[in-house]
Amino acid sequence: MKISFQKKLLTIACILLLPYVNSQSLSDLSELDQDFVESLPDDVRDDVLKEIEGNLEQENEISRRPSTKLSKFESIKEWEEFKKKQSLEETSERFGLRLFSSMQSSFMPLNEPNFGDNYIVDYGDVLKIEYFGNTTGFRSTSYITDIKRDGTILLQDIGSVSVAGLNFEQVVDVIQKKYSESFIGLDVAVTMSQIRDINVLITGNVEFPGIYTLSGNSNILQALNVSGGPKENGSIRNIIIKRKNKPDIEIDLYKALIFGDIENIPFLLSGDSIYIKPVGNLVRAGYGFNNVAVFEMKNNETIEDLIRYAGGLKLEANESSLKLVRFEKNIFIDRSIESSEFGSFSLENLDSLYAFKEDIGVVSISGDVKFPGNYSISSSDKLSDIIERSGGYIDSAYPFGGSLIRKSTKDLENMFLDKAYKNLITFIASSPGYLKDSGSGEGIAYILSELKNHDPLGRVIAEFDLSNLDEDIQSNIYLQDGDSIYIPSYDSNIYVLGEVNNPGSILYNDKLSLIDYLESSGGFTKFSSKDSIFIVAPNGETQKVFVNGIRKYIDQDYNLYPGSVIYVARDIGKIQGINYYATIAPIFSSLALSIASLNSINNN
Repeated sequence: MKISFQKKLLTIACILLLPYVNSQSLSDLSELDQDFVESLPDDVRDDVLKEIEGNLEQENEISRRPSTKLSKFESIKEWEEFKKKQSLEETSERFGLRLFSSMQSSFMPLNEPNFGDNYIVDYGDVLKIEYFGNTTGFRSTSYITDIKRDGTILLQDIGSVSVAGLNFEQVVDVIQKKYSESFIGLDVAVTMSQIRDINVLITGNVEFPGIYTLSGNSNILQALNVSGGPKENGSIRNIIIKRKNKPDIEIDLYKALIFGDIENIPFLLSGDSIYIKPVGNLVRAGYGFNNVAVFEMKNNETIEDLIRYAGGLKLEANESSLKLVRFEKNIFIDRSIESSEFGSFSLENLDSLYAFKEDIGVVSISGDVKFPGNYSISSSDKLSDIIERSGGYIDSAYPFGGSLIRKSTKDLENMFLDKAYKNLITFIASSPGYLKDSGSGEGIAYILSELKNHDPLGRVIAEFDLSNLDEDIQSNIYLQDGDSIYIPSYDSNIYVLGEVNNPGSILYNDKLSLIDYLESSGGFTKFSSKDSIFIVAPNGETQKVFVNGIRKYIDQDYNLYPGSVIYVARDIGKIQGINYYATIAPIFSSLALSIASLNSINNN
């Protein structure tokens, strides 16, 4: 990509201005040439006056404020910020650990009123039984009964019934069956009146091991929550529940935490012991995964499993391959893993996986192409790809005059303009007497107006000839999201603009020289700068040409093409310290006029 002449001059101008920004002490506002101030556009005048007033206020503030005095309010704010930073804790990258960040006190019951039908009843639970019907001798009534240590309950008018080890749904069935067998036409409703408390032991790699008192309908997720959850070296996928006279129960919480499957999460019983084993393989799912985190992988689990745990790959990720970074023999190595290996490639501890970025964006192409419009692009699409995708050029197309408008280029140009404008404002505010003595106010006012009002297009000088794009890889640039391409129709005119007596267009003739075109446009005006003549080619390239003094006799390598613009700048004189602005300002206009002459502004 070529750097335009405009940007080069802007850079030089900004550098040249720096020594003058603080070259003189601030003078009184009255030293500023009032005629110069009045000649400025309103918005520019406001900027100059604000800069001067701001400098005055700053000097006054510095002179009246003791340097040793500290603002109490600011000191307090800084101290509070310091304490806040000191108290920040590092957030774990481990998937799932943040879910257990809420701490609760040990031995504090959790009174959860809701429970499922699979809740296992046990000693300490209290049931409420209601029965009603038309049976002689019975009237609607209710009573409370608790589960005894031996696992039985006492049913009124029936006797003891064993319910130990049954879930709540089974207990309801047992009670209703007993009453239906003993009494005809009796309806029975059973509800849980009070849930028991249970004590469980939580040990292993947990933040706060100990004995906890929980509600009787608690499961392992709630137990881990009150104990602070597993440590960094604690497993989420290998948790053991030890229960008296029962085989150990192995719990993998990924099923619940990732897929929401809690069917196999058992309720806890009083006397249960929960042991959290050390973590095994830790694998990082990096860029391109929907959930970027460190995941715990079991032995022989593959990349396919990691993708599933991480919620899949993002839309912009290239799914055909992933980059694996592995730590082997004290060094990191990396390799690409193709999608055909995802289901068989086993992951090891400290592996990291990354997806290759696939930028998806939209560019527009208009003008003389067969199918103008908006087109989706990937990060691998180049200029020739979008031209071919739009059907190529029609017969009237003028690829040499094609324009590529890019937001990042416009932002860069705006940054240069803003910096140049602020430097010049600061120069004026710092040296008001200089303008009055030098008589250069009119020229600076012109420059300020150009800098303030110019809106760059963000044009990138690019090659649009398809044969050249195929031969020269460097010129076939990659496209970016939001790019706008315009291919104009062939233009057979040369445009002569600026400070000439008869600005306009002249039919292109390859036998005519630059001087011929200038003379055909009526020659120079009295305001023209013969040292500031520019040729802007249809592709946006700009070249300065000399037609004055001895330099006009030196052979100058320039070309005039159909659709070119010849721009004669206005003479604003030589201003010490900012001479280069005399050439910068006309370039703004010449570039804009060149693009306008090819109809790329209104048609984009």
